[in-house]
Amino acid sequence: MSYRHPRPSRPRPLRQLAARRIAKRKTHPIDELTTIDVRALVQELEIHKVELEIQNEQLRDTQLTLEQSKERYRLLYETAPIGFLTLDEEGKVFEANLTAAALLQLQRSRLIGRKLSRFVAPRHQDRWHLERRTLALGAERRHLELDLVLSNGTPLHAQLVGSGTPGKDGAPGTIRLALLDVTELHSLARALRRAAAETALAEQRERRALAADLHDDAGQLLALASLKLRALSDSLGGQGAEGIRDVEEVLAETRRRISSLSFQLSPSLLHDVGLVAAAQWLAEDKEQRFGLAVRIEKGEELELDEAPRVTLFRALSELLLNVTKHAKVDDARVRIWADRDLACLSVEDSGVGFDPETARGGFGLLALRERLGQLGGRLEIESVPGSGTRVVVAIPRSLRDADTDAEGGSA
Repeated sequence: MSYRHPRPSRPRPLRQLAARRIAKRKTHPIDELTTIDVRALVQELEIHKVELEIQNEQLRDTQLTLEQSKERYRLLYETAPIGFLTLDEEGKVFEANLTAAALLQLQRSRLIGRKLSRFVAPRHQDRWHLERRTLALGAERRHLELDLVLSNGTPLHAQLVGSGTPGKDGAPGTIRLALLDVTELHSLARALRRAAAETALAEQRERRALAADLHDDAGQLLALASLKLRALSDSLGGQGAEGIRDVEEVLAETRRRISSLSFQLSPSLLHDVGLVAAAQWLAEDKEQRFGLAVRIEKGEELELDEAPRVTLFRALSELLLNVTKHAKVDDARVRIWADRDLACLSVEDSGVGFDPETARGGFGLLALRERLGQLGGRLEIESVPGSGTRVVVAIPRSLRDADTDAEGGSA
């Protein structure tokens, strides 16, 4: 076996140039140094050497600190109570912490490379698809709740907070997600909504019973009193009959007010026909009582469970009453429509308006917002001082919708 000498490395051009310049000099700088100069130079070199050693120690300490910080961050990332996922432009997982793997009940090695959509429940696939596209194009901090189904069939209700980084030239990029299991909280919320719905129905049953008593008992007694007064009037004649007719008119007005009150307590149209018909009656009643002309946009009756139907009617009555009290106008516009699994109602006026950020809502609005929230609904106020007010109420159309879709899409 022959041995080859390694080829000498070629001198660098800059080094060759420096060597030629030194060779041209008549004297070397070192030749001019005295013994004292040499000692001073050596001393300076020793100091410089110690400085370099100190700097090396500081660099090693800094590197150790960075490594320790990196390890602490890794432990925090891996063991955080929230799952963290990073998705590529196709929605595949390429980074995940241990908590995310545990929540999805898969080893991390098996989770990497899988599309998150494989875990999304069928009825939330469209929602996730739209949200993923929005995030992949660079959306910042969006909230979303999804129903997931694990590989063993176990349901998982997850709350996601995500942000995205767009790719080159506006192409879809990576998505970072924080994943939290809110299955138990969701179950408690469903139980609360059921209890709220039962409470609303119990209240409505009491109202119907009271309305029936007013209509049947008090109304019939007043009608009977009117008949007897009329018979007495016919028998008396003269001034006595005229006075009795005045009393009859008072009784008739009392009967009309009792009938209106019983309808407001529990309008039969609301139960027999629907929300739109009851809203039309309410509009006519507000115009007769307060002079408020209410225009209701024509629309079809909505299929609603009793609890949301009654809640929307109460909300409409409260909002129209607010217009009469605060808007300083004599007209309002009402719209009722369906938005997927939600029933929506809006009341709009061109009155004085207010600033929703600074103004305090009255007790009626606070109670209404609380009642809607218990049933999985919401209340939104759009108003500018001097430019009118628009209030939108949305509530799931059925208790099943409140159980499954009250979380909405994103915020």
